[in-house]
Amino acid sequence: MTVSPRGALPPEALAPAAQARVFEALPKAQSAFFAPGRVNLMGDHIDYLGGVVLPMSLTEGTVLAAEAKARTARDGLEVLALDIPEHAVLTRDDLQRPLGDWRRRLVAVLAALGLTPEAVPFRIAISGTLAGGGLSSSASFALVLARWLPTEGLGEAFESWPLARILQAVERDHAGVACGLMDPLAIDLGTVDGPLRLDCEQGTATPVPLGFSQAVFALVHCGVGRRLEDGAYNRVRGTLAAALATEGFPAACLPPPGATVQAAPLRHVQSEQARVWAGCEALAAGDAVAFGALMDSSHRSLAEDYGVSLPELDQLTALARGLPGVHGARLTGAGFGGWAQLLVEQAAWPEIQQTLAAEGFREAFLARPGGAPRALAVGGPHG
Repeated sequence: MTVSPRGALPPEALAPAAQARVFEALPKAQSAFFAPGRVNLMGDHIDYLGGVVLPMSLTEGTVLAAEAKARTARDGLEVLALDIPEHAVLTRDDLQRPLGDWRRRLVAVLAALGLTPEAVPFRIAISGTLAGGGLSSSASFALVLARWLPTEGLGEAFESWPLARILQAVERDHAGVACGLMDPLAIDLGTVDGPLRLDCEQGTATPVPLGFSQAVFALVHCGVGRRLEDGAYNRVRGTLAAALATEGFPAACLPPPGATVQAAPLRHVQSEQARVWAGCEALAAGDAVAFGALMDSSHRSLAEDYGVSLPELDQLTALARGLPGVHGARLTGAGFGGWAQLLVEQAAWPEIQQTLAAEGFREAFLARPGGAPRALAVGGPHG
């Protein structure tokens, strides 16, 4: 099982809007669970090459509330998907739905844990605060279920690394996205102190405390939602694989740091790995200026060498870089729309946020480390 996060976060700090929705839908809920999202501070598109990445879990995420039902032969898991909104009683037949369908994903997670929907006699309500792309809503959705079920005596409680591989396979086979291991690990191993240095080849996770005294990370949406199921993610992975083969490097491995590379995708992954190590040093030194410069370089590499940015992301990050109090700006996650990550002076954030909103970038919040998945209290003001 995942390790409980160090320190304490008040429950009301964890995806409060999602908590309000699920407890309104199930006012007599008997249990509740939270799984954070994540922001990848540095190291995009290298986890599936066994790279070292620098993600941080978030206080925003996915909330599940549950109440038990009478067990019958024909009835099983009933789901109120509040953000769509849809209401469904799941069956094994939902595995035949199209790739990416939320019901197929959910039943696939159950199957990976050794369960069928009919064996889960609960009504659950699920809501999240990660919409828009880049904050790992998919892994958060899977983990809130995978970590809640064992608390009810259902399914196997896997350790974090085996569970990450299981969820990676679910995403590949049932969402059609050939993703890496970073997202489920960043969430399941998250701490309340800061990011993790995740080595996706060696299987290690090392906490990296946030060393900035005044600077904070912020997330701003570019205004264009992102869908990876349309094949864009898999296409860039295919281009990378072809470049590795053409230049004689092993498949699914990073080119060595000192190797000469020619193809643009190889330039990105090689330089991005170097930026992760430099970013860890900047965090340890509390050097926000240095980390911000790495963010700017990372965005250029993702946009120009890897081709995963959009004009809206380029416009947002360029605008942010010109504002007082902004140290750096980059897209985060897979790209193709969604959220951008800024490093800003905390005192300047209200004015930065106001300026960006006036230019049309209205969705924004500060990125706080959210710890690992955990149970939430029921009753009280909610029940």
